[in-house]
Amino acid sequence: MQLDWLRPTTFPNHDQIHDEESGPGYVLRMCDLNLVQFCDISNILGLTGFTYIPDNRIPEICRLFGANHSKLVPRFVAQSKQKSVVTTFILGHKLQKPYLARQRHPQICPHCLASKRIVQLAWDITLVTACHIHHNQLIDSCAQCGRKITWRRSSLINCQCGASFLPMHQPSKLASKAEIYVSRLIGAKLFGIFEPKNHPLSFLNNLQLDTALRLIWSFGQLEDDGHSLSVRPGKVPSTAIAGQVVQKGIERIYKTLNHQVKRRKLSSSIYINGIKQLKKDTPWNDQLKIQYLINLIVEKDLTTSKLPSLTTHNQLTLFGTNTHEKTLQTFNRPARY
Repeated sequence: MQLDWLRPTTFPNHDQIHDEESGPGYVLRMCDLNLVQFCDISNILGLTGFTYIPDNRIPEICRLFGANHSKLVPRFVAQSKQKSVVTTFILGHKLQKPYLARQRHPQICPHCLASKRIVQLAWDITLVTACHIHHNQLIDSCAQCGRKITWRRSSLINCQCGASFLPMHQPSKLASKAEIYVSRLIGAKLFGIFEPKNHPLSFLNNLQLDTALRLIWSFGQLEDDGHSLSVRPGKVPSTAIAGQVVQKGIERIYKTLNHQVKRRKLSSSIYINGIKQLKKDTPWNDQLKIQYLINLIVEKDLTTSKLPSLTTHNQLTLFGTNTHEKTLQTFNRPARY
């Protein structure tokens, strides 16, 4: 349906975005409601060939579908660049690494699409690789044509090749416990939901969303021998690779907290530069927890050349040794995973 020459000011069927819905998913749902396709909307907006909606076009989306601007804006993954540094924003959260959010590479749960016909905003977070409701892995490619899923498709529940995204046509694998846990945790952080303190990995509670994501990433992106898990620097990995990052990251964090790591093995499988960066640009309370993890790693491996620069925390010394030790004892609680 060619609408680029019509330039409608608004479509007849309006609706507001749902609480857990993503911005681009809302656009697709409204396209279905008005019997148009994503390509029609991109043509109307002068974005011919675009596979996503830039955040500077949100006012026009509001005009077309009657959406509330203040509610719709934070549901889009927005990125800004200053001096070659890209910062990502989603639902009021600031993510300091662009690969932590999927602006152009959506992933879906076929079961949720079948039951709710809504694309969840949490699926736009790279390390959310599972549906914590159905306990299956999310998918980022079509099982019928093999192409990566894109926002530029014929409908909310259909691939650009025409194949259905419903479970019958898109089989998904069972997710690991680590993936389910992280998906639930990140969803809670994204929407500011209370996180139970009695969880085995409650150490990750109260960390800011950006800190939690980068910590899991740093612990999980390398193989045991120090080689990368096919993660290209600065690029959004596939859902399958991101799932491996989550599983390895959570497993290593758990083993570190519970003193289950072997000497000189853990440090070689952790992205130390990522930990160093976290120490520099995270809030004070987050730095305390990161320093505690660092101390546990150092206890296991005092010989590695990577770790000496991580063993001190200058800010902590301002409060004295007793305060430092007391703070670490607060986090030194047994955990089971």
